Amino acid sequence: MKTGARGLWRPHEAHVPRRGDASPEDTRYARPHPPVRPGWLLLLGILLLAACSTLPAPSPTASPSYTPTSTAPAVEPSVPTVVPVTTMELSTANFPPTSTPTSTGSPTSTPTPTSTPTPPPLPDACLRQPFEDDIQICHMAPTYDIDLTIDPASARVTGRQTVTYTNAETNALETIVLRLLPNAPGYGGTMTVTHLLLSEQSVVYQTDPGGTALRVPLEPPLEAGRMVRLSLDFTVDVPTSDISGHGLFSYSRGVMALPTVYPLIPVYNERDWNTKIAPVHGDDVFADAAIYSVTVNAPSTFTLVATGACGTPVGGTWTCRAAPMRDFTVILGENHERAGREARGVVVNSYFYEWHAPGGGRALDVAVNALEAFSDFFGPYPYTELDVVETPNYLGGMEYSGLVVVEDGLYPGVSTVEWLTAHEVAHQWWMVVVGNDQINEPWLDEALTQYSTMLYYEAVYGRQRAESILNTVFVQTHQALESAGRDMPAGLPAHAYPPGLYFDIVYDKGALYFHELREEVGDEAFFETLQTYYGRHRYRIATPESFLDTLEDVTGDRHLDLYEKWISPDAEE
Repeated sequence: MKTGARGLWRPHEAHVPRRGDASPEDTRYARPHPPVRPGWLLLLGILLLAACSTLPAPSPTASPSYTPTSTAPAVEPSVPTVVPVTTMELSTANFPPTSTPTSTGSPTSTPTPTSTPTPPPLPDACLRQPFEDDIQICHMAPTYDIDLTIDPASARVTGRQTVTYTNAETNALETIVLRLLPNAPGYGGTMTVTHLLLSEQSVVYQTDPGGTALRVPLEPPLEAGRMVRLSLDFTVDVPTSDISGHGLFSYSRGVMALPTVYPLIPVYNERDWNTKIAPVHGDDVFADAAIYSVTVNAPSTFTLVATGACGTPVGGTWTCRAAPMRDFTVILGENHERAGREARGVVVNSYFYEWHAPGGGRALDVAVNALEAFSDFFGPYPYTELDVVETPNYLGGMEYSGLVVVEDGLYPGVSTVEWLTAHEVAHQWWMVVVGNDQINEPWLDEALTQYSTMLYYEAVYGRQRAESILNTVFVQTHQALESAGRDMPAGLPAHAYPPGLYFDIVYDKGALYFHELREEVGDEAFFETLQTYYGRHRYRIATPESFLDTLEDVTGDRHLDLYEKWISPDAEE
């Protein structure tokens, strides 16, 4: 989930913390900084060239060999067959891909001028009109009705939740699990559940060691296709000091960041519920797409940004609709301003501190360009809104459903904001719409997202810029790993990697798999594969096997030589 720009160097500071490094304010998590690699210095030069001129963004100087067509017509998806989300047969793509980008003499997706003074109105619906029928895909998805009351003065959230869960498995379920992620080490908060009812009846439940999972027995077992309803109250204390992890869940510098601040049902994988605690450098959320109806009560003096569409508040109450989404995130800011623009039927917003307007404007430009490029490369974005939010984390960036955050300390360094924003926007395709097991198979979204970030630069600035990034970020990183005898397969679980190697191997080495695959099959087949993969797996859970199935369907070959070279956990290094 997390950002892939970990090795960049800030133009205004000596070092950008790698994901897993300490916060500048918190030496409890300090780790030695990695040595400076020449490749990163070259990349800094590349990025600084893009930042030297003032906004609007610089014009491209080179033509990509493969450019998205920004004038592609809107796609009208056909209504797929209604079957359970977790058992959907991955046969043919129900989601017609956009036309394959074609080579042109000059880029068709150019950096867009900075934001207009008056942003468009916030949408009331979550799905764009051409995709409204997509909700039928998720007719067996969990449904959350949540009421949140947020009190910044006490850094506390109180909530009441009813979740309706339908057993979409083929076997009966003897338990149902709720993840209490604020209790996880990477969150550092405290969540307490009270008044839990199962179908309106009190029930005795168990809490796993560490307090991150709550197990409710189902007596009798819940048969396939049957529904159960859980209702509960909960209280969450949000950390304001001694913040653990990367500060993504915190109340700091006037920003209350609340990802997954409610009990979440994880994925059931035919053997058991997924309740593993991710390492701090990994990602905790592994969930089916769900339907959310959330009421947020908070001081009206704050700006609220949340997953889905929240419309205009009435007093201090926001009503949010988010479906189908994998998680729900709320961010409250005391000093945020909003800039916005409509692109491809999507309201793209940038929320930033008032004194960081240039960085906030740049984040908006990049988000618009990335949305357009990725829509043409992979398939259209189905939601009405996409938000980029400045927050005081010290990770760099993080993606959530329909919403991404970028570290506030980077906003004066406009060029770094560009990389981070493009990377996190790509995750809307590879994590949000197409889900995967980010704890055990993180390469499937992270490596593809990292390569997609390079594709953004290729679409906007041309092939020469993309090749520079390919060499300095991906190739040289992998060469350094090999020279140091520290290379590992990119397809291992997140916990198999030391924090200092996770990003270099899963992100950068993993991206080389997609690049070699592109070179081997050619642009047309490569992008057809990604478009088909995106169409088949939207709102579902993809696996390495299902990606290889898609590749074989499109190209006639699974290209296992490349998979074994770069990804396979069984590969001998």
